[in-house]
Amino acid sequence: MTVVLLWAEPDPGDNCGMGSEIVQIIQTVASLATVVAVILTWQQLRLVRKQATTTFEDRLTEQYRRIMEDIPTDIWLGSELKALGEVQRDRCRDAIYRYIDLSNEEALLFGMKRITDDAWTEWRKGIQTNLKLPAFAEVWAQVKKKNAGGFEELRALGE
Repeated sequence: MTVVLLWAEPDPGDNCGMGSEIVQIIQTVASLATVVAVILTWQQLRLVRKQATTTFEDRLTEQYRRIMEDIPTDIWLGSELKALGEVQRDRCRDAIYRYIDLSNEEALLFGMKRITDDAWTEWRKGIQTNLKLPAFAEVWAQVKKKNAGGFEELRALGE
């Protein structure tokens, strides 16, 4: 018994050779589509994170503005607490304490990378400026004295 093997070159008009090329093209396109999808997903996640951070920072700014409503203009212009009447002085002193507490929280949140560098740079400048105002300095001195182990993040800012 004799076995004869025949080999034939593919006919150029035959589509059999094209099938593997089409599969390769489809695989390449699918791979590229996967890469594009991963990049787009990554960019979307970055955008969502940025938006969440901005919203978070905006809420802290709103808190700041609500606190500032209880601090009279004279205090912002450099007056001491004793220049105010007793009721207004107590209300202002409480607001300054809330401001100090918020400032400490902001410093803590920056250390935890929950606040952007740009926002923290601006806030830090404001905190340092405000704590130099006589009324703020007075309340801050009282807070540091009466709460020796607290407000560590804000203390570090002043050093």
